[in-house]
Amino acid sequence: MTHETKTMEVPVAIADRVQALINAYEAKEKFNAERKVVVNNLHSMDKLSCEMAVYSFPQGELLDTLRFVYELSGTNSKFITNILTQSRENPKKVLSDAQRTSAKSLLFNLINEPSVISAMKEIQ
Repeated sequence: MTHETKTMEVPVAIADRVQALINAYEAKEKFNAERKVVVNNLHSMDKLSCEMAVYSFPQGELLDTLRFVYELSGTNSKFITNILTQSRENPKKVLSDAQRTSAKSLLFNLINEPSVISAMKEIQ
């Protein structure tokens, strides 16, 4: 009887894990699709309009877009990694003015990097 109970628990645990993986994949795909639209919109603007749009982003959209573009760019910035890690650990914490300004500046610069532009063309 114990053996049957154990064998019944394993498939349920596996099914739960598989469902969690599916949900995470779907959430990641939805996130990527949303950010792709935002970045494409930014690419369609002239530089001044793009910069103004980036500087008007609320914190959540700024960090989400920065995370997406940072992953696309393939760069390795400890500053960006620290900001993204802090926001992931404590999502309600407001960035300092210096962090917000730096994040916006870095996002604007990353959006216009050739590596991001070519990566965006590849994922279309």
